[in-house]
Amino acid sequence: EKERIVMIHCAIMGSIERFTAVLVEHLGGLFPLWLAPVQVRVITVGEDQNEYGKDVHATLLASGIRSEFDTSNDSLGKKTRAAK
Repeated sequence: EKERIVMIHCAIMGSIERFTAVLVEHLGGLFPLWLAPVQVRVITVGEDQNEYGKDVHATLLASGIRSEFDTSNDSLGKKTRAAK
């Protein structure tokens, strides 16, 4: 016996995916602050400042700002390049 096949199609997600793709391509991945996955990266000059950096990072997180803290022992220039 023949059956009628029915497919329910919702193009909402496709539209969002296309919009996101166009936005990423247009901005080249340089999102505005409100849209960036990481808004602030805390980088310290040396190990002596790590405690203060942790305090700054905790304050940013408590304020609802998406933040990361670089605890590596790399030079300041290397940390800056990695953050970019």
